[in-house]
Amino acid sequence: MNINNYKNQDRIKVAIAGSYETDTGQKTSTLIEQIENLPDIELTSYYCYDLGEAKKVLEKAGIFEKFSYFSLNNKQKKDIKQKFYTDRLELFISNINYDTIIVSEINTEKAVEIIFKCLLQGKSVINLNAISEITLGLIFKKIAEPGSIYSVGAGDEPAATLQLIEFCQKLGLKIISAGKGKNNPINIYCTPEDFSEKAREAGVSPKSIASFVDGTKTMLEMAILSNATGYPIDKTGMHGPQVNVKQLAEVFCSRRDGGILNSVPAVDYAVGDVAPGVFVVFTSDQKSILEELDYLKMGKGPNFVLYKPYHLGNIESPLSLYDVIFEEKPTLTIKNNFVSSVAGRAKKDLQKGELLDTAGGYTYSGLAVDFKLMKEKGYIPIGLLEGSQVKINIKKDKIITFDDVELNINSIRYNLWKIQESLLQKI
Repeated sequence: MNINNYKNQDRIKVAIAGSYETDTGQKTSTLIEQIENLPDIELTSYYCYDLGEAKKVLEKAGIFEKFSYFSLNNKQKKDIKQKFYTDRLELFISNINYDTIIVSEINTEKAVEIIFKCLLQGKSVINLNAISEITLGLIFKKIAEPGSIYSVGAGDEPAATLQLIEFCQKLGLKIISAGKGKNNPINIYCTPEDFSEKAREAGVSPKSIASFVDGTKTMLEMAILSNATGYPIDKTGMHGPQVNVKQLAEVFCSRRDGGILNSVPAVDYAVGDVAPGVFVVFTSDQKSILEELDYLKMGKGPNFVLYKPYHLGNIESPLSLYDVIFEEKPTLTIKNNFVSSVAGRAKKDLQKGELLDTAGGYTYSGLAVDFKLMKEKGYIPIGLLEGSQVKINIKKDKIITFDDVELNINSIRYNLWKIQESLLQKI
């Protein structure tokens, strides 16, 4: 579909399903307000399972008065062209008045349900829930393949970094490493109560900040980038050195060349002034290119850096609508198979019978792991951990395995994961 086809027609019609914030800290209200101010795009409907939260999001976006509540009781009375919000998923999905849905739900199980049911209905989906992507990205892609499009959304570090990578690939430049900046050192043991005051000041949940500081967000984002590119992480948890932008080329290269990487290309992250940006370290086998890069003040080489000093979160997310609708391609999706995954590492001693909470909570933090190693060791994908019950005492710092907990086998995410496992055996 070409953008010219829309010139004499109505604007792109979009639906959003999600909570107040995503699992990577992006606010749905920002996304909604941004979409409402774009000339080519119209938000037709909004779903949130918590009605009070739905109202809060729309009010914060400044458009609550434009929407009517849609329920089972009044569904026959509503004009399908009218903007509506609802807490009933079946009504939201049955609405045909949109081209694509954006999922900004923080709850993994609910995000998976929304994505799965929308894909089954032939809807294209842009997913802003990182945990569901790192756990089930392959099955989502396979379900969408008959005719719709499944994509990870623009705005966060994976998509921002992928833009730099694709730039290099188109020009035949050799990529050595790629990654993001993190603005503080990881504290894998932090909990939401450590950030109560800071969260109140920032207008976000304490869990959101905890998932930043304990490293879960970084692990998710870089593992997603790894799967989209096929570039592995260099070690469990990655290196994450304290480094500034000027040092990237000399640090994120092979040990043979004086850097920290055991093999290249690799995905990693840096703590320091690289945040909130993303980077690619690259080189070339062509002498003329190396000389030209030196002339262009890109450095002496042989390694050079492309650095984007920002990512704009949900301000940028609507860019995926142009990719999916006009270009008929995803912004980002798993390339062929899982290269990396994210497991859970115990934040404390966990006792038999204890229930695991959510990412950014009190019981575990995310840890990026090579996918083959994850399978060998029996580590549980992070998307299956929430709500699981501890079967045996788990020591602090242990990576949680299938022998350690009882999973919720009745959940949609678990059953989709089992189907995905059967697909992986055929690849």
